[in-house]
Amino acid sequence: MVSMRTAERIPQWIWHRDLHGAPSLELVRNFVLESPVSDAEFRIALTGAVEVEIDGMAAGQLEESAANVCAFHRMAAFPATLAAGEHTIRLRIACSVYMPTAPVSMHLHERTVGCAAFLTADGFWLRTDDSWSAGGTAAKKVCLLGEEPFGDVEDAPAWFVAGGFGDIETMPLSGWVHLSARLAEVSSSTEGLQVSGMGRGVPSVPVPARQQLHLFYHVRKQAEWLDMNEQLQRLDRSLLPACTVDLGKEYNVRFHLRNRCSSSLIIIWQGAESLQELENYAGLMTEVVRLEPLATQVTLPQGLRYVRMTILVEEGEAFDLVWYPEEVVVPMQQLGSLHTDSPLLRDIYDMSLHTNRICHQIGLWDGIKRDRLNWAYDFYLAAKADYVLWDDLSVLRRSILELGKGTPVGYWMNDIPAYTLWWINNIWEYYLHTGDDAFVLSLEGELNRHIQQVIHNIHSDSGELMRSNSMLIEWVPMDAGEGHLCMQALLRLTGENVRKLKRYLPALDALPDWGYPSIGEEPFMMGEQLITPLLGIISGYVGEQEAEHFLRRYTVSDPITPLSAYWLADCCSRFGLQEKAWQVVSLVWGKMLSEGATACWESITLQHERDFHDALTTYTAYDSYRISLCHSWAATPIHWIVSRVLGVTPVEPGYRAISLRMQPIEGFKTCWGHIPTPYGQITAGWNQNLKEPNILELPDGIRIVAHERNG
Repeated sequence: MVSMRTAERIPQWIWHRDLHGAPSLELVRNFVLESPVSDAEFRIALTGAVEVEIDGMAAGQLEESAANVCAFHRMAAFPATLAAGEHTIRLRIACSVYMPTAPVSMHLHERTVGCAAFLTADGFWLRTDDSWSAGGTAAKKVCLLGEEPFGDVEDAPAWFVAGGFGDIETMPLSGWVHLSARLAEVSSSTEGLQVSGMGRGVPSVPVPARQQLHLFYHVRKQAEWLDMNEQLQRLDRSLLPACTVDLGKEYNVRFHLRNRCSSSLIIIWQGAESLQELENYAGLMTEVVRLEPLATQVTLPQGLRYVRMTILVEEGEAFDLVWYPEEVVVPMQQLGSLHTDSPLLRDIYDMSLHTNRICHQIGLWDGIKRDRLNWAYDFYLAAKADYVLWDDLSVLRRSILELGKGTPVGYWMNDIPAYTLWWINNIWEYYLHTGDDAFVLSLEGELNRHIQQVIHNIHSDSGELMRSNSMLIEWVPMDAGEGHLCMQALLRLTGENVRKLKRYLPALDALPDWGYPSIGEEPFMMGEQLITPLLGIISGYVGEQEAEHFLRRYTVSDPITPLSAYWLADCCSRFGLQEKAWQVVSLVWGKMLSEGATACWESITLQHERDFHDALTTYTAYDSYRISLCHSWAATPIHWIVSRVLGVTPVEPGYRAISLRMQPIEGFKTCWGHIPTPYGQITAGWNQNLKEPNILELPDGIRIVAHERNG
């Protein structure tokens, strides 16, 4: 029997190499069986319609439907037994509607069509990949299973959770508790949560509307959930058995549901990041699972902390359901650590670590509930924790690659000029922390292309970056003039980092660079949003005297976001204002913890009257409860702790040289940690209980250089 736990066994999305020029095609695969096989099944997902043939005989078909990309559909007419010898599978496909694209999804412009299928039998396995023929030439791999815009696919073997890269794993979750139950007996055992009782009837349950293709998988799911919730409002669920579970923390999680009785069950499960969301959000994640007697199903993973299950069974029929959860994540070995006598600092570090860890999925997602995508600024900030935590940065690298290679000439990454600039900055910071020449040099073509995009939009006389309307400098409203000013600061910062790359990697010397416009301090200091003076300081437009004056007098208050809060704390520490920096971190991330957070939030409201989750909506395009309570870019306190408290920052690529500036916080007697580097582990910090309070252990090959105040 073949091993099923490898990426080589998971089907890829394939098509003709001409992609959009081949709306009709044949995908063909010849194979040889050394002996007969039984229990054969053929399942397929695709854009378009398909007729399936095996050895010239019809084996099933699908009419064109948006639902075809949502699940692996079983071809019921496919023969259950196959004789020994040569066989041919032929897929006749006709596609008239492609996966939509827009500037925001332009990095997926070569993924608008696809077919993913697999043949399984006793002792035999065959999947779609580039070994198939498409119109007489080798098929083109469109993308891997789990990648956008197709995302997760229903009715697949449970081990497909490994994803197209084959590195996502599951692990049982413990620590969950059931919060409440209605019309059901609930008990915990080694098997999971057992829910039993008597059925109260099976009202009509909605089926997800799948009438159109969507830009992204998560957008489709949100549309389905909204539609299903609107229909479920017609049910009086107070008369139906239900229970609610708290996982203890937020996770990307899937559920095993086992029906232990002789009656068919329907389970409506709903997931949320907060109890308020569970009760009030119109777009609450809502999935329906139909379980035959004694059957088990495994759900697709979603990001949540709370789950509510409603059980539908015929009136008077007994039900007996077992539920247990599994975390779904790319496993990594933690190398960075923190030891401190401050409970709050410890909790902020742990919450940030957990947030960063669980966002490592097919890509380095911004969040596990919503927008499960590679956004350039999100993973630029998330990477700041990656560098000082983990032994493996492969998820970060593939996120960098997807946007770098996928975004075509003439487009900004994610349709946001700032995001192209942050992507370029990420290349520098990746190289600074890793010294990974090979990976950075492999991106030379992408770097050149995206740098040319920047230069093409710089005004030849003023040196200003123009055409920057879709700025998204911050997650709070900003007028066009202030946004344009911030873009010039980001332009200058990015240009300096390009020059650093070229200095350390002469092979990149042909990359073009640019100057920056002449702008005084005053426009930045007059900005209405906090990010404006901060970008002025970070980029060097605002001098030390004015920067320190601003940082000393600034009072932390609403509106502030975790994004601005991180940059504010970082700037304060640069100028020796460590108590002010700690005030920022303890107020913003401490507020999350005081509200019961287990992961870092996308947004923050320090003062509010309504429930905390509803009060977090700061970005005007969002409705209530849409704000994410798990956002990887908000895990930046880890980087602040390492670089500004323990005081270790790389100065030359790969930590060949470091800056060391420990900045104790008043009242902390102990604060030290481990920082991974290509040379080995650095240990730095202090412990006032020791005779020699300062702690520093450096691996061979690393030297300390003089600290640069604004370095």
